Amino acid sequence: MRVFLLLSALWCCVNGLAEFIRIGNTGEPATLDPHRYNLRLEETILNDLYLGLTTMNAAGHIVPGAAISWDVSRDGLTWTFELRPNARWSDGEPVTAEDFVFSYQRLLNPETASSLAFFMYPIKNAEAINSGNAPLNSLGVTALTTHRLAIELEKPFPFFAERLLYPTAYPVPPHAIEAHGDAWVKPGNMVTNGAFILKDWRPQGFVELAKNQHFYDAFNVALPGVRYIPVQNATTALNRYRAGELDVILEFPAGELRWLRQHMADQVRVSPLLSVMYLVFNVSEPPFDDARVRKALALAIDRRILTEKVLKSGELISYGLVPSMVTNYPTATTQLPDMALARDLLRAAGFTQDNPLKLTLRYFTGDENKRIQIAIASMWRSVGVQTSLHHAELNVHFADLRQGNFQVAHAGWFGENNPEHYLELLMSDIGDVNYGRYMSPRYDRLMRQAKRTADLETRITLLKGAEIEGLRDFGVIPLYSVMIRSLVHPQILGWHTNPRNVHGARYLRRK
Repeated sequence: MRVFLLLSALWCCVNGLAEFIRIGNTGEPATLDPHRYNLRLEETILNDLYLGLTTMNAAGHIVPGAAISWDVSRDGLTWTFELRPNARWSDGEPVTAEDFVFSYQRLLNPETASSLAFFMYPIKNAEAINSGNAPLNSLGVTALTTHRLAIELEKPFPFFAERLLYPTAYPVPPHAIEAHGDAWVKPGNMVTNGAFILKDWRPQGFVELAKNQHFYDAFNVALPGVRYIPVQNATTALNRYRAGELDVILEFPAGELRWLRQHMADQVRVSPLLSVMYLVFNVSEPPFDDARVRKALALAIDRRILTEKVLKSGELISYGLVPSMVTNYPTATTQLPDMALARDLLRAAGFTQDNPLKLTLRYFTGDENKRIQIAIASMWRSVGVQTSLHHAELNVHFADLRQGNFQVAHAGWFGENNPEHYLELLMSDIGDVNYGRYMSPRYDRLMRQAKRTADLETRITLLKGAEIEGLRDFGVIPLYSVMIRSLVHPQILGWHTNPRNVHGARYLRRK
């Protein structure tokens, strides 16, 4: 009998290890604090650790999360959420409405220094609090009962359920933060309310998650755990996948697509992502404060060459800041390259063959990104611009952008199926995610007018007007929407292609 029990325990252990999956993430997280994160690669892990009021199912659709239901008042200003009565933190403590009040106040507290706090600016007094002009207790978030939460908005925001999907809207554990301070995010200290807990974190090695036995739906979570392994280089990720070291990679080189479709077709997952990649100008630094220079650089770029000749994996051209995939929103007008006009504009701005424009184009490390920037530099060279390329790791690159430490840089924005998510990037008061410090009173006025408008059709019209203004001023140069290129081992089940590219480990399992 003892031998039988020993063998059974050994089989369970081996079987558990076999069900454990290894996912190649696109880099090393700088933080796993939901209120201080900034990168998509961090969001990927946080989605498994925490559960917001709303969440996404396996297909990427918005569904109830920590809340089982919600109601919206007729004027669109008050959202009332019924929380799950059986929700628990990973240490067994109940998740309450007061936890959400604490969490949203913490996010918006200027001392938290959240670069994405503006995601929650739709809430009444959120912006004033985050700017240091109102007390925390004036935030429009109220615990009506233990499991009933009311959120009052500053202005109508019909996309609020979608905005709550982000880690900025996740609850954090007051008792763990009180006990451990900033060290609460370390393994052993972190308390979560999602399907998994943080088991281990070895920088540049892996982030290991284990199943949260206190998760309300733990019975339906098949995986005992998951390891996120940072692999910043797409070629390295592919090599490690083919060597059997990874079960899933979230990116592989575009140039390998044809071969992979011929030899590993059952493992290839390719689809467009709700996203826009763009170039941003530091308009606080001459000559990029001159719209003629920005327009000249934009007119020298042939997006079709970038997508069809350089990337070659079906990327969608973006002529506007709002991705063409966003539903119920008019797409931007096509803008063809015009080298002659670009030269004329540069000449008018004082740049000639004897006095060429010299600039540095920054981008984040990666073979594909390098090819894109080399192609753009070549296009600019054809109109007399001399371009130096500078690359840095993802974390460093975006830290530099947030600090305004660049002239021209490659950037991207992902995630939402609503135009405001993208157009907010050019608002002058949005914070450091307006990397170039672009400022247009007319743009701001149209955006604020749209945000005060409850009628969706009128709101969209105003948003489109703001986008046209920003594009006419060339605050940024939209380039293309990203194409998701993943490899998923045939033994991994539950992976559904979706335009948000969100694949919660709670929905995955092995054969």
